[in-house]
Amino acid sequence: MSHTAVTLEDLLADYEATTDRWKNFFEANPDAALVPTDIAGAKNVGELVRHIYTASFRTAQRLLGEELSNPALLFPEGDISTAFVIYAEGTKKLRQFLDTATETTLEEKFEIQRPGGQGRVISGTKRKLFLHVWVHATRHWAQIVPVLRVNGFSPDWVHDILSSEVIR
Repeated sequence: MSHTAVTLEDLLADYEATTDRWKNFFEANPDAALVPTDIAGAKNVGELVRHIYTASFRTAQRLLGEELSNPALLFPEGDISTAFVIYAEGTKKLRQFLDTATETTLEEKFEIQRPGGQGRVISGTKRKLFLHVWVHATRHWAQIVPVLRVNGFSPDWVHDILSSEVIR
């Protein structure tokens, strides 16, 4: 038996709603972006947020079959607001992919040379690749919350799929 519980559109809507909350949080608490961390090679939370959205942007390019660009050239280093510019551009591409994707498209295979992976290859379907955007962001936000809390910044919402206002 197969059950359709959550669509890729639902996950993208949740990704967008989560980003809106974080964008508002960092606008109200700009120093939170400067909290040190070493997660994913970032030196602070702002760099980690940039990593989340740079990865999403590049994944969207892969889904659309575009040549990968260097986000550092497209989006020069800046404060936390730059991360949300990358998010906006990547999300446009993700929506473009979903608007044109068919079941056949979602089952197309991909292979990616893992960054710094000593020749390891990551493979799967475009459905899996799209799902990675949501999972990757969710995992990193789960890492960011305790780092912020121990440094005196406490986001004031529940960080759980059960509290999603988008996914029912």
